[in-house]
Amino acid sequence: MSVMQRSRQAPAESADIEAGARARSLRVPATAWIAAGRLAIVLVLLVAWQLASGRLVPAYLISSPTAVAHRLYDLFASGTAWADIWITTEELVLGYAIGVVGGIAVGVALGTSRIAAALIEPLLAALNSIPKIALAPLFLLWFGIGLSSKVAIAAMTVFFVMFYNVYMGMGTIPNGLVNTLQIMGASRRVMIRQLVLPQLTVPILAGLKAGVSFAMIGVVVGEFVAADKGLGYSVRNSTDLFDSPGVYAGIILLMLLVLIGIGLVTLLERRLLRWRR
Repeated sequence: MSVMQRSRQAPAESADIEAGARARSLRVPATAWIAAGRLAIVLVLLVAWQLASGRLVPAYLISSPTAVAHRLYDLFASGTAWADIWITTEELVLGYAIGVVGGIAVGVALGTSRIAAALIEPLLAALNSIPKIALAPLFLLWFGIGLSSKVAIAAMTVFFVMFYNVYMGMGTIPNGLVNTLQIMGASRRVMIRQLVLPQLTVPILAGLKAGVSFAMIGVVVGEFVAADKGLGYSVRNSTDLFDSPGVYAGIILLMLLVLIGIGLVTLLERRLLRWRR
């Protein structure tokens, strides 16, 4: 490379570096504005809630942010909140993991076999059409009122979310790529590892994110029907006692657990889909 070529290349590289730095500097304020906007919305809602409580709506119906904050403090100070959080988190994690693994496995299996799909998929659709809350008493009868029944309900709920995401995602795999790998002599295991799983990354991640909320629904349904501990039981017990601060405190803790789970899945998504950016 001549001296003149290097001299022309150097300003171009420095210009690219400066352009990248300007783009990053512009993104930071945008992120800060978004965070500030979210905080402002939350504060406005809390202020409106506080002002409406006891003025526009009876306090025993909607409680108030200050009353809920006091109840949360009491729950954590007494240790009750930590015990309920641990029980619900354990049920959530176990049910979520079982449902995810089962849904992915069955989705891939039916997606690679037309005969199996024709035999089993209609049965799964019929089972999925049954409201999960209607099956909760059966799970409690089969597994008891302990941990196992809540895990089973959550796993079943997550299973269908993951199964349909994966099963439908299998239909988006180009037949041309499948035929090319078959001609090259690729085994079934190689095709699944090199073609199927990369193609299913986005559907699987979408199912993982949605599955957190569905797993929590399953856990709460189980705790509502029959339980003596957990956040769902706490909300139900507070409802029976017309304790609206306790109800809202339990709902907030449930929401925080779901948000933490979705946040962890989002971190995984950013790591696995870094190539898309």
